[in-house]
Amino acid sequence: MKARARAEWEPLRKVAVHKPGLEVLFGLLDPENSLFRSRFNYLKARKEFENLLETLHSEGIRVYRVLNSIVRRAERDEKFYERLKEVTGLDGDPWFLTKMLVLRPKFGNEITVNPLPNLYFMRDQQITTSEGVIIGKMAKPQRRGETEVVKLFWDSISVKYDEVSEGYLEGGDFFPMGDFYLVGIGNRSDLKGVEKLISTGIEVGVVNEPPSTEFFHLDMYFNVISRELVIGVEKFMKNSQVDVYVQGRFIKRVDMITYLKEKEFNFHFVSEDEARKFATNFLTVKPNVIISPYNLKIRGVDTIFVDVSNLTEGFGGIRCMTAVIERG
Repeated sequence: MKARARAEWEPLRKVAVHKPGLEVLFGLLDPENSLFRSRFNYLKARKEFENLLETLHSEGIRVYRVLNSIVRRAERDEKFYERLKEVTGLDGDPWFLTKMLVLRPKFGNEITVNPLPNLYFMRDQQITTSEGVIIGKMAKPQRRGETEVVKLFWDSISVKYDEVSEGYLEGGDFFPMGDFYLVGIGNRSDLKGVEKLISTGIEVGVVNEPPSTEFFHLDMYFNVISRELVIGVEKFMKNSQVDVYVQGRFIKRVDMITYLKEKEFNFHFVSEDEARKFATNFLTVKPNVIISPYNLKIRGVDTIFVDVSNLTEGFGGIRCMTAVIERG
Protein backbone atom coordinates (compact mmCIF):
# COMPACT_ATOMS: atom_id res chain seq x y z
CA MET A 1 0.00 0.00 0.00
CA LYS A 2 1.13 3.54 -0.74
CA ALA A 3 0.49 6.29 1.79
CA ARG A 4 0.42 9.84 0.48
CA ALA A 5 -1.12 13.26 1.05
CA ARG A 6 -0.25 16.01 -1.41
CA ALA A 7 -2.63 18.63 -0.05
CA GLU A 8 -4.78 18.99 3.07
CA TRP A 9 -7.89 19.74 0.99
CA GLU A 10 -7.68 16.76 -1.37
CA PRO A 11 -10.37 14.07 -0.84
CA LEU A 12 -9.65 11.94 2.20
CA ARG A 13 -9.60 8.22 1.29
CA LYS A 14 -8.09 6.35 4.24
CA VAL A 15 -7.33 7.12 7.89
CA ALA A 16 -5.92 5.27 10.90
CA VAL A 17 -7.50 5.55 14.34
CA HIS A 18 -7.21 4.01 17.79
CA LYS A 19 -10.20 3.55 20.07
CA PRO A 20 -9.48 4.66 23.66
CA GLY A 21 -9.01 1.60 25.86
CA LEU A 22 -7.83 0.68 29.34
CA GLU A 23 -4.72 2.82 28.87
CA VAL A 24 -6.98 5.91 28.97
CA LEU A 25 -8.66 4.68 32.15
CA PHE A 26 -5.23 4.57 33.82
CA GLY A 27 -4.45 8.01 32.38
CA LEU A 28 -7.57 9.44 33.99
CA LEU A 29 -6.12 8.62 37.41
CA ASP A 30 -3.62 11.43 36.84
CA PRO A 31 -4.95 13.68 34.05
CA GLU A 32 -2.26 16.34 34.29
CA ASN A 33 0.66 13.93 34.11
CA SER A 34 -1.14 12.12 31.29
CA LEU A 35 -1.21 15.42 29.34
CA PHE A 36 -5.01 15.56 29.47
CA ARG A 37 -6.77 18.89 29.89
CA SER A 38 -9.08 17.46 32.52
CA ARG A 39 -10.63 14.22 33.74
CA PHE A 40 -13.48 13.08 31.48
CA ASN A 41 -16.10 10.34 31.27
CA TYR A 42 -14.42 7.22 29.88
CA LEU A 43 -17.58 5.42 28.75
CA LYS A 44 -18.99 8.52 27.09
CA ALA A 45 -15.65 9.08 25.35
CA ARG A 46 -15.74 5.56 23.88
CA LYS A 47 -19.29 6.16 22.64
CA GLU A 48 -18.23 9.45 21.08
CA PHE A 49 -15.43 7.60 19.31
CA GLU A 50 -17.93 5.13 17.83
CA ASN A 51 -20.04 8.06 16.59
CA LEU A 52 -16.94 9.55 14.97
CA LEU A 53 -16.23 6.24 13.24
CA GLU A 54 -19.78 6.14 11.90
CA THR A 55 -19.35 9.64 10.51
CA LEU A 56 -16.07 8.73 8.81
CA HIS A 57 -17.69 5.66 7.24
CA SER A 58 -20.70 7.69 6.09
CA GLU A 59 -18.34 10.02 4.22
CA GLY A 60 -16.86 7.07 2.33
CA ILE A 61 -13.56 7.10 4.21
CA ARG A 62 -11.89 3.74 4.80
CA VAL A 63 -10.91 3.41 8.45
CA TYR A 64 -8.03 1.28 9.74
CA ARG A 65 -8.05 0.42 13.45
CA VAL A 66 -4.45 0.38 14.63
CA LEU A 67 -4.53 -2.57 17.04
CA ASN A 68 -6.89 -4.60 14.87
CA SER A 69 -4.52 -4.22 11.92
CA ILE A 70 -1.60 -5.41 14.05
CA VAL A 71 -3.60 -8.43 15.27
CA ARG A 72 -4.63 -9.46 11.76
CA ARG A 73 -1.06 -9.28 10.47
CA ALA A 74 0.30 -11.25 13.45
CA GLU A 75 -2.31 -13.96 12.94
CA ARG A 76 -1.18 -14.66 9.39
CA ASP A 77 2.51 -13.71 9.49
CA GLU A 78 4.74 -15.70 11.86
CA LYS A 79 7.71 -13.37 11.48
CA PHE A 80 5.55 -10.35 12.36
CA TYR A 81 4.08 -12.27 15.31
CA GLU A 82 7.57 -12.95 16.64
CA ARG A 83 8.38 -9.27 16.32
CA LEU A 84 5.24 -8.38 18.28
CA LYS A 85 6.33 -10.73 21.07
CA GLU A 86 9.80 -9.19 21.03
CA VAL A 87 8.47 -5.62 21.30
CA THR A 88 6.16 -6.48 24.20
CA GLY A 89 8.62 -8.87 25.87
CA LEU A 90 5.73 -11.28 26.42
CA ASP A 91 4.22 -14.45 24.99
CA GLY A 92 0.55 -14.86 24.20
CA ASP A 93 -2.02 -14.55 21.45
CA PRO A 94 -1.91 -11.48 19.16
CA TRP A 95 -4.97 -9.83 20.72
CA PHE A 96 -3.46 -10.09 24.22
CA LEU A 97 -0.10 -8.78 23.02
CA THR A 98 -1.59 -5.70 21.35
CA LYS A 99 -3.34 -4.79 24.59
CA MET A 100 0.01 -5.09 26.36
CA LEU A 101 1.55 -2.79 23.72
CA VAL A 102 -0.47 0.11 25.10
CA LEU A 103 -0.49 -0.89 28.79
CA ARG A 104 3.27 -1.69 28.94
CA PRO A 105 3.33 -3.78 32.12
CA LYS A 106 6.43 -4.24 34.27
CA PHE A 107 6.89 -7.22 36.53
CA GLY A 108 8.52 -7.42 39.95
CA ASN A 109 7.14 -7.85 43.45
CA GLU A 110 4.19 -5.95 42.05
CA ILE A 111 2.85 -5.59 38.51
CA THR A 112 2.90 -1.97 37.36
CA VAL A 113 1.88 -0.43 34.06
CA ASN A 114 3.30 2.48 32.09
CA PRO A 115 0.40 3.06 29.66
CA LEU A 116 0.10 5.18 26.52
CA PRO A 117 -3.10 7.14 27.24
CA ASN A 118 -2.56 9.60 24.38
CA LEU A 119 -2.38 6.98 21.63
CA TYR A 120 -5.89 7.82 20.47
CA PHE A 121 -4.44 11.10 19.20
CA MET A 122 -3.11 9.28 16.16
CA ARG A 123 -2.17 12.42 14.23
CA ASP A 124 0.97 13.14 16.17
CA GLN A 125 3.30 10.15 15.88
CA GLN A 126 3.90 10.66 12.14
CA ILE A 127 3.25 12.89 9.15
CA THR A 128 1.97 11.82 5.74
CA THR A 129 3.54 13.76 2.87
CA SER A 130 3.28 13.61 -0.91
CA GLU A 131 6.16 11.12 -0.79
CA GLY A 132 4.91 8.92 2.05
CA VAL A 133 5.05 8.56 5.82
CA ILE A 134 7.70 9.98 8.14
CA ILE A 135 7.58 8.77 11.73
CA GLY A 136 8.54 11.58 14.05
CA LYS A 137 9.85 11.87 17.58
CA MET A 138 7.61 12.98 20.43
CA ALA A 139 8.68 15.86 22.64
CA LYS A 140 6.89 14.67 25.78
CA PRO A 141 8.35 11.58 27.51
CA GLN A 142 4.83 10.30 28.22
CA ARG A 143 4.26 9.88 24.47
CA ARG A 144 7.57 8.55 23.18
CA GLY A 145 6.52 4.90 23.39
CA GLU A 146 3.74 5.55 20.87
CA THR A 147 6.12 5.51 17.91
CA GLU A 148 6.93 1.82 18.48
CA VAL A 149 3.21 1.03 18.24
CA VAL A 150 2.73 2.99 15.01
CA LYS A 151 5.78 1.36 13.41
CA LEU A 152 4.06 -1.98 13.94
CA PHE A 153 0.86 -0.55 12.50
CA TRP A 154 2.44 0.81 9.32
CA ASP A 155 4.30 -2.46 8.84
CA SER A 156 1.08 -4.40 9.41
CA ILE A 157 -0.54 -2.71 6.39
CA SER A 158 2.69 -2.86 4.33
CA VAL A 159 3.36 0.89 4.22
CA LYS A 160 7.01 1.88 4.09
CA TYR A 161 8.12 4.83 6.16
CA ASP A 162 11.07 7.06 6.89
CA GLU A 163 12.01 8.17 10.41
CA VAL A 164 13.24 11.31 12.12
CA SER A 165 16.51 10.51 13.88
CA GLU A 166 17.23 13.86 15.55
CA GLY A 167 15.09 16.55 17.09
CA TYR A 168 11.31 16.41 17.44
CA LEU A 169 8.55 16.26 14.86
CA GLU A 170 4.84 15.80 15.65
CA GLY A 171 2.00 15.45 13.16
CA GLY A 172 -0.20 18.16 14.67
CA ASP A 173 2.37 20.66 13.40
CA PHE A 174 2.30 19.55 9.75
CA PHE A 175 0.15 20.51 6.73
CA PRO A 176 0.74 19.40 3.13
CA MET A 177 -0.23 22.40 0.99
CA GLY A 178 0.08 21.19 -2.60
CA ASP A 179 3.31 22.73 -3.88
CA PHE A 180 4.68 23.47 -0.40
CA TYR A 181 4.66 22.17 3.17
CA LEU A 182 3.69 24.13 6.26
CA VAL A 183 5.19 22.92 9.54
CA GLY A 184 5.20 24.47 13.00
CA ILE A 185 8.08 24.47 15.46
CA GLY A 186 8.64 25.82 18.94
CA ASN A 187 6.29 24.00 21.31
CA ARG A 188 6.49 20.29 20.42
CA SER A 189 8.39 20.10 17.09
CA ASP A 190 11.77 21.73 16.47
CA LEU A 191 13.98 22.76 13.54
CA LYS A 192 16.17 19.67 13.83
CA GLY A 193 13.07 17.51 13.51
CA VAL A 194 11.88 19.21 10.30
CA GLU A 195 15.26 19.08 8.54
CA LYS A 196 14.19 15.93 6.71
CA LEU A 197 11.35 17.93 5.14
CA ILE A 198 13.60 20.85 4.27
CA SER A 199 16.11 18.52 2.61
CA THR A 200 13.48 17.24 0.14
CA GLY A 201 13.89 20.41 -1.90
CA ILE A 202 10.17 21.16 -1.74
CA GLU A 203 9.31 24.63 -0.46
CA VAL A 204 8.78 24.48 3.30
CA GLY A 205 7.27 27.24 5.39
CA VAL A 206 8.58 26.72 8.93
CA VAL A 207 6.13 28.42 11.29
CA ASN A 208 7.68 29.71 14.52
CA GLU A 209 4.75 29.19 16.87
CA PRO A 210 4.09 31.51 19.80
CA PRO A 211 5.08 29.73 23.04
CA SER A 212 2.00 28.11 24.56
CA THR A 213 0.94 25.26 26.81
CA GLU A 214 -2.59 25.40 25.31
CA PHE A 215 -1.96 25.90 21.60
CA PHE A 216 1.03 23.60 21.44
CA HIS A 217 0.52 22.35 17.86
CA LEU A 218 -0.10 24.38 14.72
CA ASP A 219 -3.49 22.71 14.23
CA MET A 220 -4.60 24.05 17.62
CA TYR A 221 -4.88 27.53 16.06
CA PHE A 222 -4.84 26.92 12.28
CA ASN A 223 -6.33 24.62 9.65
CA VAL A 224 -7.11 24.35 5.94
CA ILE A 225 -10.61 24.13 4.46
CA SER A 226 -9.82 24.31 0.72
CA ARG A 227 -7.24 25.57 -1.78
CA GLU A 228 -8.85 28.97 -1.35
CA LEU A 229 -9.62 29.13 2.37
CA VAL A 230 -7.72 28.68 5.64
CA ILE A 231 -8.90 29.27 9.19
CA GLY A 232 -7.07 30.44 12.27
CA VAL A 233 -6.69 32.72 15.26
CA GLU A 234 -5.57 36.04 13.77
CA LYS A 235 -3.45 37.12 16.74
CA PHE A 236 -1.48 33.89 16.77
CA MET A 237 -1.02 33.86 13.00
CA LYS A 238 0.27 37.45 13.02
CA ASN A 239 2.73 36.49 15.76
CA SER A 240 3.90 33.38 13.88
CA GLN A 241 6.96 34.17 11.78
CA VAL A 242 7.48 31.85 8.81
CA ASP A 243 10.99 30.95 7.67
CA VAL A 244 10.75 29.95 4.02
CA TYR A 245 13.11 27.31 2.62
CA VAL A 246 13.37 26.42 -1.08
CA GLN A 247 15.66 23.69 -2.36
CA GLY A 248 16.97 23.37 1.18
CA ARG A 249 18.05 27.01 1.39
CA PHE A 250 16.62 29.75 3.61
CA ILE A 251 14.95 32.39 1.45
CA LYS A 252 13.10 34.84 3.70
CA ARG A 253 11.10 35.41 6.89
CA VAL A 254 7.55 36.79 6.85
CA ASP A 255 4.57 36.57 9.16
CA MET A 256 2.15 33.69 8.58
CA ILE A 257 -0.71 35.81 7.25
CA THR A 258 1.54 37.56 4.71
CA TYR A 259 2.99 34.23 3.59
CA LEU A 260 -0.41 32.66 2.99
CA LYS A 261 -1.71 35.81 1.25
CA GLU A 262 1.22 35.46 -1.13
CA LYS A 263 -0.04 31.92 -1.79
CA GLU A 264 -3.49 33.41 -2.60
CA PHE A 265 -5.40 31.99 0.36
CA ASN A 266 -8.38 33.72 1.94
CA PHE A 267 -8.94 33.72 5.69
CA HIS A 268 -11.69 32.97 8.18
CA PHE A 269 -10.65 34.01 11.66
CA VAL A 270 -11.91 32.53 14.91
CA SER A 271 -11.46 33.80 18.44
CA GLU A 272 -8.98 32.44 20.94
CA ASP A 273 -11.92 31.13 22.96
CA GLU A 274 -13.30 29.27 19.92
CA ALA A 275 -9.88 27.74 19.38
CA ARG A 276 -9.99 26.48 22.98
CA LYS A 277 -13.14 24.65 21.92
CA PHE A 278 -11.11 23.10 19.07
CA ALA A 279 -12.71 25.21 16.33
CA THR A 280 -9.61 24.75 14.16
CA ASN A 281 -9.00 21.11 15.01
CA PHE A 282 -11.35 19.62 12.42
CA LEU A 283 -10.73 17.00 9.75
CA THR A 284 -11.03 18.18 6.15
CA VAL A 285 -12.85 15.51 4.12
CA LYS A 286 -12.67 17.34 0.79
CA PRO A 287 -12.75 20.99 -0.26
CA ASN A 288 -15.26 22.88 1.92
CA VAL A 289 -16.41 19.76 3.79
CA ILE A 290 -15.14 19.23 7.33
CA ILE A 291 -15.84 16.94 10.29
CA SER A 292 -15.60 19.18 13.32
CA PRO A 293 -15.87 19.06 17.13
CA TYR A 294 -17.11 22.66 16.99
CA ASN A 295 -20.15 23.79 15.01
CA LEU A 296 -18.44 26.27 12.70
CA LYS A 297 -20.70 28.52 10.64
CA ILE A 298 -18.87 29.54 7.46
CA ARG A 299 -20.64 30.48 4.22
CA GLY A 300 -20.08 27.79 1.60
CA VAL A 301 -18.59 25.28 4.04
CA ASP A 302 -20.38 22.06 5.02
CA THR A 303 -19.58 21.49 8.69
CA ILE A 304 -20.40 17.99 9.92
CA PHE A 305 -20.54 18.43 13.67
CA VAL A 306 -19.67 15.46 15.89
CA ASP A 307 -19.93 15.80 19.66
CA VAL A 308 -16.62 14.55 21.08
CA SER A 309 -16.69 16.75 24.17
CA ASN A 310 -15.24 14.06 26.41
CA LEU A 311 -12.57 12.92 23.97
CA THR A 312 -11.35 16.50 23.47
CA GLU A 313 -10.61 16.81 27.19
CA GLY A 314 -7.62 14.61 26.42
CA PHE A 315 -6.39 17.86 24.79
CA GLY A 316 -7.06 17.45 21.09
CA GLY A 317 -9.76 17.60 18.43
CA ILE A 318 -10.87 15.41 15.55
CA ARG A 319 -7.84 16.19 13.40
CA CYS A 320 -5.69 15.04 16.30
CA MET A 321 -7.58 11.74 16.45
CA THR A 322 -6.93 10.72 12.85
CA ALA A 323 -3.76 9.76 10.99
CA VAL A 324 -4.00 10.27 7.23
CA ILE A 325 -3.09 7.24 5.13
CA GLU A 326 -4.26 8.54 1.75
CA ARG A 327 -5.63 11.71 0.21
CA GLY A 328 -6.32 12.43 -3.44
